[in-house]
Amino acid sequence: MEKSGGEELLEIASASEPIARKLRAINRAQWPVQFSHVTQPAQAFVVATIARGIGKTIWVLCPNVHSQELVYESLLNWHPTALFLPETEFAAVENILPDPEIAAERLALLTQVEREAGPNLIVATRASLDQAAPERDVLQSAVLQLRRGANAKMEQLVKQLAGAGYERVAQVTTRGQFAIRGGIVDLYSWQAPLPVRLEFFGDEIDSLREFDIDSQTSVRDLKSVDILLGATEDQSSVVRDYISRDHLTIELEPVMAGGRSPTSASAAAQIQINEGWIETGPEDFSGVFQDCEVGELGIGDLILIEAKRAQFSRRLKDWRAQKAQIVIYFQTEGEIERFREVMGEKEALNEVDLLEGTLSHGFCFPAANFVVLSAAELFGRLAAHPRRHLRRAERHRAQIDFSELTEGDLVVHLEHGVAKFRPEKIRCRAGTPPAERGRGKHSKRSACRTTTAPNAFGARGTGSRVCR
Repeated sequence: MEKSGGEELLEIASASEPIARKLRAINRAQWPVQFSHVTQPAQAFVVATIARGIGKTIWVLCPNVHSQELVYESLLNWHPTALFLPETEFAAVENILPDPEIAAERLALLTQVEREAGPNLIVATRASLDQAAPERDVLQSAVLQLRRGANAKMEQLVKQLAGAGYERVAQVTTRGQFAIRGGIVDLYSWQAPLPVRLEFFGDEIDSLREFDIDSQTSVRDLKSVDILLGATEDQSSVVRDYISRDHLTIELEPVMAGGRSPTSASAAAQIQINEGWIETGPEDFSGVFQDCEVGELGIGDLILIEAKRAQFSRRLKDWRAQKAQIVIYFQTEGEIERFREVMGEKEALNEVDLLEGTLSHGFCFPAANFVVLSAAELFGRLAAHPRRHLRRAERHRAQIDFSELTEGDLVVHLEHGVAKFRPEKIRCRAGTPPAERGRGKHSKRSACRTTTAPNAFGARGTGSRVCR
């Protein structure tokens, strides 16, 4: 199987002598293992390189929430299954209700760590380890797993849900609720990102699906689902208790004492990654990760100023002359196409990998002779909305009545930002008889419906008739 650009980079880095030496020390448990001179944009890459060769659960401890979000978003480029542990909001304020989304994310992650063997890669903050969490044993015993095709009595399930404090309602709208319609049970578990729909055929779970709250339509089929029947109110433990003896901890930017050595709290982490020098002995720059020095690019410079494009093209040519591997990360496929148009000549992008991903800043690793760049830097702007926030917003999007908008109104699109609303109509193909429109091979009814179509600004237009 052909390796992706990101996988190849991890392999090259692992084989370089400075990294390979540290990986050997990790495998021999020669703690602490310290990585110095790693610029902050490259720290997520170093974490992914470590995780690649170790079959253990790893906790990555960041100094603050901002750093945590940047590390997590970058880490997804090289380790797509990484997990994010959000900090508890208003931890020190009484009578403040916690954000249900954050509470659900925390419960889901801790449940996964407790019930699955792993390995998991968890991105957290140092402060979050001392925040309250359910007891491990309580959380483990509170989980009920339901499987498609398994024998289960609907009456027994309903009794368990009611006994665990779930509210029976006509239609599920929030966590902690369930609804019954004939042999169908809709259920929204406390830790779940989306509610699930169980269809019973006698005493067997015939179907198990996630569904969207707003549209009430199925999102995807599931083989199994975990339902949390308790432990949501238990806060008698802390997150740190979920770090088992066989887990590893990596601390980014460890707190340094006066003598420039890590403090006792930071020294507890088996692996430490820092922008400065934190190791003992003479300072060594052989494993340095550094800035790429592509020059100062403001918003639109690469697009509008020919001299800036020529300067960047020369920089690419210099790297290619050194036989460096060059990778550039873009937020979307559209950005990649736009970048190709801007650069013009195909020769300028010879042997340059253009990949999709979120990266705020690039970095270079001379020891392995590769360069990683970010489109956010090249276009002179911040990276687009983090993928984690986009997924969360998509799950809980508001239902918009486009008939209330008029042409020229300012709107904010989830991915594209501020734009002006401009209605566009998509019509059924001319000549198609109304009775036959939408009748396809898989259609049970006409697919002509009122919908909205995206316009050039990324916003959506007013309702119109459309055929699929």
